[in-house]
Amino acid sequence: MKIDIFILFFFYYISIFSILGYGIFLQRLINISENNRICLGYSGLIGIFFLTIYSYISHLFYAHGIYHNLIILILGIFLFYKNILEKKFHNTDFKVLVVIFSLLFFSFLIFKSHDDFPYYHFPYTYYLNQNSLIFGIGQLNHGFRTPSSLFYFNSLFYLPIIKYYLFHIGSAAIFGSAIFIFFSNIKASIQKKDINHIYFFDLLALIFILVFFYRLAEHGTDRSAQILIFLIISEIFRAFAVKKISIFEISKLSIIFALTVSLKAFYLLYGLLIIPLIIVFSKRIGFKDLLEKILFNKAFYFSIVLLCLVLITNFFNTGCLVYPIKVVCFTDFEWSIQLKEIEKMALHYENWSKAGMTPNFKVDDPNNYVKNFNWTDRWFNTYFFFKVSDFLLGVIFLLFIFGITFFSKKKLKKNIKKEIFFVYAIMIILLIEWFINHPALRYGGYSLIAIILFVPFSLIFEKYKTKIYLIKKKTFIIILIGITIFTFRNFDRLIKENKKYNYNVLINPYYKVNDRYFYIENKIYDLINNYKLCKKNKTKCNQDGPFIIKRMNKHLLIKNR
Repeated sequence: MKIDIFILFFFYYISIFSILGYGIFLQRLINISENNRICLGYSGLIGIFFLTIYSYISHLFYAHGIYHNLIILILGIFLFYKNILEKKFHNTDFKVLVVIFSLLFFSFLIFKSHDDFPYYHFPYTYYLNQNSLIFGIGQLNHGFRTPSSLFYFNSLFYLPIIKYYLFHIGSAAIFGSAIFIFFSNIKASIQKKDINHIYFFDLLALIFILVFFYRLAEHGTDRSAQILIFLIISEIFRAFAVKKISIFEISKLSIIFALTVSLKAFYLLYGLLIIPLIIVFSKRIGFKDLLEKILFNKAFYFSIVLLCLVLITNFFNTGCLVYPIKVVCFTDFEWSIQLKEIEKMALHYENWSKAGMTPNFKVDDPNNYVKNFNWTDRWFNTYFFFKVSDFLLGVIFLLFIFGITFFSKKKLKKNIKKEIFFVYAIMIILLIEWFINHPALRYGGYSLIAIILFVPFSLIFEKYKTKIYLIKKKTFIIILIGITIFTFRNFDRLIKENKKYNYNVLINPYYKVNDRYFYIENKIYDLINNYKLCKKNKTKCNQDGPFIIKRMNKHLLIKNR
């Protein structure tokens, strides 16, 4: 047995502890806690949030090199250790967190990564490690035009010894933090004997992400965002359950929403979910008091900062605030992507999401194909059947298991709150928008479909009258089944990868990396060398390439020749 598996495990855990250290630090700094109690699940998400903001800002000035990142890591571990000594969280919570991330380590062991990982996830993250901001970097790769905040976060974990083998730590941290939050909410509901639709929604969401999102390699940036969508809905329902919305609720929703949008810009549409919150709490406490709670909330301003940084970075990369939406693109700057290219790529993305394009197929006339629902026949035949239909059957089977587990002949009379219908109507609107514009499961389909099914069934399950000790027993069995499926599927995956790729985690636990992963960095290197050569001797430099690199103040700029 080689020592590599222990090295990976060590860096995996100290990275998680460092993230938690920053999360607890920010929670205490801006008072994001409930009754002075620190929730380690939210510490994880807030740590990601804080480090993401830092990463965006710092990259404007310098690259995230190994020694810079080592200092950031050590400081986070110190902050975590300091809070252990001060006992800012319960020992039981810490033990649960360790168990969760220990189980997730099996998912963290990957040989074959996400299809987009070698194309632009890894190259973009590695670019952040090797260079400070380069204007127009989106010229070199289509994926570089739509970077996720996850790349900026992951770039801080390029470390000595382990190098770039922690570039999926962000997905693991979001996954584990969400599992901890849902588990804590479920546990608290049982202790309070408050078994309602929120409890069942949290339990369904927990089992769903364990069973359906078990493979970390498939998360990319899409599934991490969809996990956070489940949390947003849960927190909205939780906010509705209180008479007066607190700073704590506003802080949590601000941070999760900003983090979700930073992962994928089109989740800005989910801002519609804020409308029922504003309407409900304007009636309960008055619009003026609600506005004061929002405007005097520090987390709200941190969230605005993150969203602004995302837009600014997009602009520096492409000339667009959100690529490829041409109404927010400015094509007059030297580094800007040109309008024809923007329109071409907008069509490409839409065509791909509507099954008009695959690695082995492309429709003859994509412009006509995406119009007026011309795409629906092919989409249903090639995508809905087998992919969406299999997913739907899986979700329905999950609901069936819940139904037979929690069914009771005795029923309680409970009135459904109107605000739940309001949220549900918005989710339906978002589902329609998803189907019309980007009907691929990875683009929000997993969470939308699941939530639209989970909400009504949660309301049904809450009407079943069951004694609390039976609820506790059944919940334990359901969670145990979910954990077992998660663990078994990951072990099965590792066995298959061992047979197919000769991937033995005891010998070499790292994911596959080859020359393809560094092709963008090699392009940048060649462009910089050519730029230096041209400065010295114009007769020897290459003046025929597709791109020109030049210096703009202290930064480099890439533009089309």
